[in-house]
Amino acid sequence: MQRSNGGFSVDNLFNLGADSTPKRSRPAGGAASAPRPSHLSSSPLHAQHTPNARPTPGPSRLNGASPASSLASPATPAAPAIPFSQRPDKLTLQESLNDHLPLPTSAETTGSKARVALSSSKNPADYDYRIAYERAMDRSEVLDNLIDEAAEIFRRDYGIDEFGDPGVQSQEEIIAVGRLCAESDTAKMTETASYLESSRSLGSGHRVLLKFEPDCKVRGAPYGGGGAGLVPGCMVGLKGINGGGKLFAVKEIIMMPPIDPHYTAPSELLAYQYGNGLKQLNGSPMSVIVAAGPYTVESDLDYEPLDDFLGLVKEEKPDVLVMLGPFIDASHPSIAAGEVDEFPTELFRSRISSKLVSLLGASPRTQALLIPHGRDLTNAHVAYPQAPFRKDDLGLPKGVRLLPNPTSFDINEVSFGLTSVDVFWSLKTQEFFKRCPDAEPAPEGTAIDPLAKDINQRAGRHLLRQRSFYPIFPSPPAAKRLDGLNLDITHYDLVKMTAGPDILIAPSMQRAFSRTVDSVIMINPSFLVRDGSQPGTFARLTIHPLDKDNLNELAENGMVDTGGEADEPVEHRVWERCRVDLIKV
Repeated sequence: MQRSNGGFSVDNLFNLGADSTPKRSRPAGGAASAPRPSHLSSSPLHAQHTPNARPTPGPSRLNGASPASSLASPATPAAPAIPFSQRPDKLTLQESLNDHLPLPTSAETTGSKARVALSSSKNPADYDYRIAYERAMDRSEVLDNLIDEAAEIFRRDYGIDEFGDPGVQSQEEIIAVGRLCAESDTAKMTETASYLESSRSLGSGHRVLLKFEPDCKVRGAPYGGGGAGLVPGCMVGLKGINGGGKLFAVKEIIMMPPIDPHYTAPSELLAYQYGNGLKQLNGSPMSVIVAAGPYTVESDLDYEPLDDFLGLVKEEKPDVLVMLGPFIDASHPSIAAGEVDEFPTELFRSRISSKLVSLLGASPRTQALLIPHGRDLTNAHVAYPQAPFRKDDLGLPKGVRLLPNPTSFDINEVSFGLTSVDVFWSLKTQEFFKRCPDAEPAPEGTAIDPLAKDINQRAGRHLLRQRSFYPIFPSPPAAKRLDGLNLDITHYDLVKMTAGPDILIAPSMQRAFSRTVDSVIMINPSFLVRDGSQPGTFARLTIHPLDKDNLNELAENGMVDTGGEADEPVEHRVWERCRVDLIKV
């Protein structure tokens, strides 16, 4: 620990070097009221690592296997699939984030009582709305308000005094704010076919064709990224001129600024992390395991992959188990062909609920969270945002909580955001990347992020900076590898992020990955079963406490490097104290 003028700096909360972590400016007088810097380092240089040797031995057989270089390739139609029970490379580590952090010891995985507190500000009743009752006027009103809200964010963070109308002919350079869109709902955005739609108050709600000038620059993107990733529906600021009245010549692209993080008082952090009472961790790390369906192979409904997964969860005894749907998958060949003689609720009781009863009986300290998917037969709500499961008919045990899709919740102080929609794949396929240099050179001493050009990082940044679990509009049509999405715009408030989560989880058909984006850990655990019969992956999270001495000093004296008051709320800094292991089932 390092003292500064007799006190402690917030950069020493976890006893790590200040130069190795992303920096945020500290809001004055409140967590979300002050301007934020336009540029944030996206991933600490020390944090991302794909191992080439055995992981550190831990308390269970998850750590005893050697890492595999990639997931098994799907079987060809002409070749018989390998039975799941005979799959090679079981329980191998695929990738780790912050693998220098230790795993829980055997002593830290014992106990029969819950050690963490779960909380959520979401009201499940808000999601249980009537589907297909949207009116065109209501939809347009919501879309219009989203542009005005984005304009206020640009005004606050970039200090922009006035916005212009991009559709009005003028020889003066203006800054316009609006939503990017393609030529039609089924077309893709390109450099020559991109439009900006303004709100009624900022530009009469018109759309104007964009022309990106050869010397176009980007502001607010990570340094070294080489340009700006743009998707239909994303909010941007554009500096340029509409000289002829037919198109807007873009000289500078201004990206949405980072979202504000969560803050918690040091005294509260001390109670969560070092208290020895009920639902307190007493200085030990918190453990979370996350998996997403499908949970059975396409050839049967035996749910053997789920059995194997829950078997090792029993060994790990995590504090929280998070499972995302689909559970009873409407697209399963046997179900789609009508070859089952059980109702969906009966399938859920026998294939899912009974196994969770056994798990929670063997590990009473574990709390389970279930989030639905659009293909779940036992959830009648097929729009997005999606209502949670109804517990009445599913026979679930007492320790299971049902959450909507998308959802936000807290485990102690750590904030989570989750959605079961494959938004990463949608962003990847819909993105148009405009190559252009930075509007300003990187400040002296700024380290260029080696993953600044990574497409998965850009996708994660879209989610955070657009303040949405699904920033694409309109949603792309269903494709061979992508489900269609019934996006209900009139309830879009339930898709927004009000503050940046510490950890954001969104399963995708892409290979599993974890990244640190704008000081948020972004995780794609992929699916437990891939390509119908291939073993997939799940994620294991180990979240360590902050430094106790620093927390005590902050609770008593505040942050001396910013002149803060005693026990003033501080950022959680989960990106530097959370280990993420992506493991093949």
